[in-house]
Amino acid sequence: MYQRMMEGLTLIEKLNLVVFYDLVAPEGERHDSAEKRNKENLVAELQLWESYLGNVAAGSYLAGAFSLADVVVFPNIAYAFRYGLSAERYPKMAKYYSLLKDRPSIKTTWPSQWYQIAQRSETLKDL
Repeated sequence: MYQRMMEGLTLIEKLNLVVFYDLVAPEGERHDSAEKRNKENLVAELQLWESYLGNVAAGSYLAGAFSLADVVVFPNIAYAFRYGLSAERYPKMAKYYSLLKDRPSIKTTWPSQWYQIAQRSETLKDL
């Protein structure tokens, strides 16, 4: 459980580097090579999570039962799909997302603006 919690922090870091690159890097300091490297790092991270979730039993959570690992990791995965991550390219992550998004605790804490706009952008659609 603790291992997945810590790895969830790496996932959000790599997501942020791709999603917010234009906001974080000043216009004069943006480089295609840095953007490409960020995307490659994120793809590697997403593939790692696909493999983790491939080892999770059907209808199960990251540590078997719902745990702090899911509390840390799920928002990152929801965030990725909100920014256009392909469910077809990452089916295990999509399945995990679908499993958790309807939990009462998650529905209660879901950002209200997410109900108004289904998807924020397509930043991650090509990854």
